[in-house]
Amino acid sequence: MSQEIIIELQFFWVSILWGALILLAYDQLRVIRRIISHNNIFITIQDMIFWILASIFIFAMLYVKNDGIIRGFSVMGMVIGMVLYHYILSDLIVMLISRGILLLLRPLSITIKYIRKGGSFLLKKGKNFLKIILKRLKKILESVKIYLTKYKQKSNNKKAKIHHKNHKKKKSKKKQVPKNRDKNKR
Repeated sequence: MSQEIIIELQFFWVSILWGALILLAYDQLRVIRRIISHNNIFITIQDMIFWILASIFIFAMLYVKNDGIIRGFSVMGMVIGMVLYHYILSDLIVMLISRGILLLLRPLSITIKYIRKGGSFLLKKGKNFLKIILKRLKKILESVKIYLTKYKQKSNNKKAKIHHKNHKKKKSKKKQVPKNRDKNKR
């Protein structure tokens, strides 16, 4: 075989490898999606970002390996790599990695589960405690209001008595003055 054909075959194998590596990277997104649930909008955004980055890496590979020339057999090699990887290894790798991560996270999830149970128990007891405290504070507030109204009534009564006494004294002084005058006149 000539040297040029060997170089082209190597480039074809590199294209197949790049196609498989791109899907391997995409499978990491699939693993994350299995572990953490996502809504469709977030998945769409992730896919767009991934394929934009993948296209940048593909064109960088084409630039380095083939002087930026896009050839049909290189695109076909990437597609072949993606298809082979997808049907042979993709599901197995996603399953193994996601199960392994979930297995490693299992003690953490159990711990979080018990912390949540304890937290909800404490929250429930805390709510009951606060209800009791609020009832007692309401009773105290009512008794303080009652005391203050009685105190106001007593002070108003005292003020009224003092005012009444002062008023009587003023009246009596006014009455005595004319009496004294009457005595002086006699």
